[in-house]
Amino acid sequence: MCLTKSVEKCQVMNRNKLSRSLKSALINAKVERRLVCGLFPAIAFLEKSPEDVVLCVLPAARPGDAATHIQAVLLQAFCYENYIPVLQVDCGEKLAKYCGLSTKDKQGAYCNCAIITRDDTLPLLEDEVIPMSKNEHLLADFYECTLEEFPRPVIELPI
Repeated sequence: MCLTKSVEKCQVMNRNKLSRSLKSALINAKVERRLVCGLFPAIAFLEKSPEDVVLCVLPAARPGDAATHIQAVLLQAFCYENYIPVLQVDCGEKLAKYCGLSTKDKQGAYCNCAIITRDDTLPLLEDEVIPMSKNEHLLADFYECTLEEFPRPVIELPI
């Protein structure tokens, strides 16, 4: 019966709302200082306290960047082992924009990883469940619903 309920929840999930929900979750986490951007800062945070991570966001792999791709694959494996939802987005430039990263050169900013951490001002719920916003819950549910899809779905971030 539990399986039927989760299948039904996945079938009625509106995938069109995901991009706006992710944008909102990233912006809110940035404002609340719960957003860690960049591959190495994210890895450093995950190394210290993976239990405080709500969500990991990675852009689709850039062609010709094998080193970053390998690091991202290892990061995904680490997140999978620690039950951290990983969502893939279409563009690292858009992700950088929502993370507040910018450069003054002509190439623009690129973000190869972003993690949303838990709000440490809120107490952990029973059974150490991390409190999440409505948008974060929606994104975590999407991750669970698409866990067995291959290739993994890519969320197209709004401009």
